[in-house]
Amino acid sequence: MFHRLELNIFCVLFLAFFLFNASLLHSVSLGAFLLCLYLIVFGWELGGVLVASEKAVLRWWIGIWILISSVLIILTASYYIWAMTSEVVIVCVLLTPIIILWVTRRFKSSSLFTHAHDLWHEHRHKLPRLVWLVSALLVFLFTLFFTTLTGSPVTEAVRSVWERLPVSLFLLFTLSASLVFGSLWRGRERAIALIFVCVLVLACLSVAAIAFPIGFGFDSFIHKATESHLAEFGTITPKPLYYIGQYALVLFAYHGFQIPIDLADTFLVPVLTALLLPMAWYFAAVHITRKRGVAMLTLTGIFLLPLSPFIVTTPQALANLWTLLLVLASVPYLLEKEHPRLRVLFVSAVATLLIHPIAGIPTLLYFMFLSTDPHSTNPRTPKTNRIVRLLLIACACIVLPLSFVANSLMSDQSLGLNWASLNPVTWVSSLNLAVFFENRFSPLMDLVYLYGRSAMVILVLIAAFAWIEYHRDLSARFRALLLMVLALTVNYLIMSTILEFTFLIDYERLNYATRLLPLISFFLVPLLILGLGHLFVNIKGQPLILRACVLVGVVAIASSAFYLSYPRRDAYETNHGFNVSQADIDAVHLVESLADGQPYLALANQSVSAAAIQEIGFRYYGDLFFYPIPTGGELYASYLEMNESPTREMAQETLRLVPQHGDVTTVFFLVNNYWWDAPRIIETAKTTADDWRSLGEGQIYVFRWDL
Repeated sequence: MFHRLELNIFCVLFLAFFLFNASLLHSVSLGAFLLCLYLIVFGWELGGVLVASEKAVLRWWIGIWILISSVLIILTASYYIWAMTSEVVIVCVLLTPIIILWVTRRFKSSSLFTHAHDLWHEHRHKLPRLVWLVSALLVFLFTLFFTTLTGSPVTEAVRSVWERLPVSLFLLFTLSASLVFGSLWRGRERAIALIFVCVLVLACLSVAAIAFPIGFGFDSFIHKATESHLAEFGTITPKPLYYIGQYALVLFAYHGFQIPIDLADTFLVPVLTALLLPMAWYFAAVHITRKRGVAMLTLTGIFLLPLSPFIVTTPQALANLWTLLLVLASVPYLLEKEHPRLRVLFVSAVATLLIHPIAGIPTLLYFMFLSTDPHSTNPRTPKTNRIVRLLLIACACIVLPLSFVANSLMSDQSLGLNWASLNPVTWVSSLNLAVFFENRFSPLMDLVYLYGRSAMVILVLIAAFAWIEYHRDLSARFRALLLMVLALTVNYLIMSTILEFTFLIDYERLNYATRLLPLISFFLVPLLILGLGHLFVNIKGQPLILRACVLVGVVAIASSAFYLSYPRRDAYETNHGFNVSQADIDAVHLVESLADGQPYLALANQSVSAAAIQEIGFRYYGDLFFYPIPTGGELYASYLEMNESPTREMAQETLRLVPQHGDVTTVFFLVNNYWWDAPRIIETAKTTADDWRSLGEGQIYVFRWDL
């Protein structure tokens, strides 16, 4: 009763500080602190209701995850019904403590304060001096890592994050990984080790978020601009059918806890991945291996996953994370245990769909496979059950291509069908097995890229080994995982061969198909955990030298994953894109000032276009955005033609794209000096333009035509 009173007091104090900050103080620091309390306390309480039989961290992450998913669903529903305003967010936060108090009282779950009280009074495990030493050293290494990263901001145009960041980051990461994995091998002090795994994952994923203060990539600029528009107006026209889930979480942090949109968006996916993925992985591993020490060791398998989608916040990345968490949360159900109940998984599946359909549709299909499991269906209608199951499998194999076809019909985007790609000879000729055997006479980098190109194969082999070794002991429900792998593989083959996304530019046409590869690996994770658990159990009994070699190998994999998660420019691979630089932003402002309030079109690459979206926002002439968007639009095609022939005639052709273009008489053409053909383009444009400027010591040239 006393601890229930403590929870009531906490709720009152939380609401008091929340209202004070939201209405008067508007402090980012206090808001961030209150958001942490919101997730920690209410996440714990909700987790105690949903999975009461689990202990500590095993219930905590599910509570936080479902709490976030619920907020996401409520705010998205509000957006489609009305709008996503600050008032809606504040009401949502105010109702949370009331709902939590009601459900905890109804289900009589123990509170966080009860757990803290029990921990304080129970017999304390005395930590060995070695653990204290390793923990202190890890705190020092991580502090040095993030300090070095913060002290190395990149504001110029580069192709790879590794071009400007100090090499010492690799050394710090490798040393940290060695100590963290060593503590996992010890198998004790699991709470401390799990915290350090979370920090290690954050270190791996946060390089772009911290080192690139302007922003990283292209898509994130569009999403941040959309979130800023939603923050100001509460809605956007026309209302998009997807992505709103991510926007809801960013605006929840902004309206509710005063966290700036840029900060909330930038760190949303890296922080949530670092916080939730290790805890969810451990949750699943405990149920699969039934040995907590072995479960801790399997956490090293996180670095076998494709982590690059999680370095930047995009709806696809957030939906990928939610998909992976759903798969891990379903493990007890796959093992025919009571919790978490299917309704919990349904909430997360709906949330995933509201974030991004490419991940959301497979998660809903996975939920359907679990719901229509032969052991849980009506035994009186076996034939009907079998027919429904077969139809569901058939639908799962073609649902994503069909969804793209339906979307193209509704949005008037062109799609092509390439039946010739079904020729087996074409498939075989497209295979490039030589990449697995490339040798650039750099032993270290050869090994890094050998792992990078074999990572998916390694994951599949470990999962296949686990299935072959244990399929007789596994529940029939595990077949749902294999069905999803089969369905997604068929979807991938169709989308990467038969279906042609002709509305996209050439180098982006495989983009949608390749997004399915991480999803395929996520549905293999439970089998990956089982296989790793088997291997580690057998290795633990081996001589010290062999265990040390395994530890070195695992650290090498983690360090390789750290390097390969970001765009690279080395002897093996050259990223063709550049980040948004300060010169790009300065050029956008220069063009805006030269236009002097008059409408204009600007032809520029995607980095400058991203800067324009961030600095100016959305400006349209009919359906035409005033800067090119590199997804196959007409203005981007004009930009490519202008690069070939930067003439006055080409500028006049560009103006014809504008509906009723009489009001638009000015065209700007921006050329970055890092393109290989920039000298020719610049000198040719100088001879035909009405005016030209350069800035950033020749980093960008701005040409103007008044027509």
